[in-house]
Amino acid sequence: MCEKLPSEVLRHVFKIIYEDGINDRAEMLEDLYTCIQVNKRWCVTAMPILWSNIIPSPSVINTFMSFFTSEERKELGSKGVPFHNIPNKTFMTFCYPSFLRVLNLQEFTSAIFNWCLQECPQPIAIPYNALLRGLFVILASHCKTLQQLHMDRRLYIDNMHHELWLLLQDKTTRGLISPVRKLCLDVRKIINEDCLKLLCENVRYVRVLRVDMTINQHYWSWDLQVARLISSQKSLTSFTMKRGKCSNAIISALEQHSQTLRLIHFRRVDFSKCNSINTLKYDCKNLEVLIMYGCKHLSENVREEISEANFPKLVELDIEGTDCGEGLVSKSRSSVNRKENLEIKFY
Repeated sequence: MCEKLPSEVLRHVFKIIYEDGINDRAEMLEDLYTCIQVNKRWCVTAMPILWSNIIPSPSVINTFMSFFTSEERKELGSKGVPFHNIPNKTFMTFCYPSFLRVLNLQEFTSAIFNWCLQECPQPIAIPYNALLRGLFVILASHCKTLQQLHMDRRLYIDNMHHELWLLLQDKTTRGLISPVRKLCLDVRKIINEDCLKLLCENVRYVRVLRVDMTINQHYWSWDLQVARLISSQKSLTSFTMKRGKCSNAIISALEQHSQTLRLIHFRRVDFSKCNSINTLKYDCKNLEVLIMYGCKHLSENVREEISEANFPKLVELDIEGTDCGEGLVSKSRSSVNRKENLEIKFY
């Protein structure tokens, strides 16, 4: 019976296995590995799904390193990157980098870091940065349809490099992230004005934007940078902001996407720099979900605008933990046709 299943049906089944295993990645990988071993057709169908997201393992780095040319190997070798036990790409059954659809830079750089700890002599700063740059070029050369870029986590290895800046500095690697449709960004990755300018110029088709502004209050004014990033996009459908301060500049930037926005989510955001959301109130006719969780310092004017807003397609309004007053809390719970299992696909 399995042999008669069309490849498209198999692909759909494998995607379900992948998506259901997001919370238990080890089990999902085991299931997909089992599928790959059934026969050649199953292997060819499942392999792109298995490699659509980088597995944070040094063995994956070995596989990607197989695609370096002999000249690139010599250059990296001169910087302390060893290539013993790294096969040539002619021995690879698939072009694994071409399957990449989701790039989590925290997991990717962690895998490179751990590989260098195992294979490179101390200190590893030089070989690590050289290998990171080289692998960015490998991905850019083979992966043409990257859909998601996650840069919203920071670990100790961030002290050694700035991944976003490395990606944007080189024209070759810029092409890797230009097709991205979902961007999850810690604003501390935007290390300077040149970095922000290149990001706005080269990543312009994001539909789902999630910004983490959990930063020290003494940093420079990040809200203006976030507003520039929002304004640079063609048509956002979903915007999520975690912490930081929402200003009039951010609201004004979101207004440019009022016809396409379907979800707005502010989480523990300070609204002391925002005195009106009037533009969103009247223009977001397609908004389906509005969440303001744990927000603070909303002015009386903003509270009134939220209370009076008429979003014809709204199916979920959640202002839990926000200092909006009992009247607005009551409204959010009673006047909205809330769908608990609402599923919105943005791309």
